[in-house]
Amino acid sequence: MDDMITRIVEIEKQCADEVEKAERECREKIEAHRGTVQKKKVGECARIVSEGDNRLARAVEEAQEKTEAEFKAAGGDIERLYQDPSLDREIQEKIVSILLTI
Repeated sequence: MDDMITRIVEIEKQCADEVEKAERECREKIEAHRGTVQKKKVGECARIVSEGDNRLARAVEEAQEKTEAEFKAAGGDIERLYQDPSLDREIQEKIVSILLTI
């Protein structure tokens, strides 16, 4: 009977050791996978930020080009107003007319 109990205790100890070893191996695999996933996450975040920065830079550049084009167009209109005395006189008359109706 003592031999049987001793054998059962030995088997339980072996099983406990195997379970502990398996748990340790799983924890190591989980930590390794966690590190891989963390590196991938950091890389993807950097890629997303970079793409966002590129889109923002393109949008700012397009807005600047559009603004410059509008300023050039407006500048041409203003120059035309200064160079056309009849148009200047017409604008003055309309302003006076508006002021007199008030």
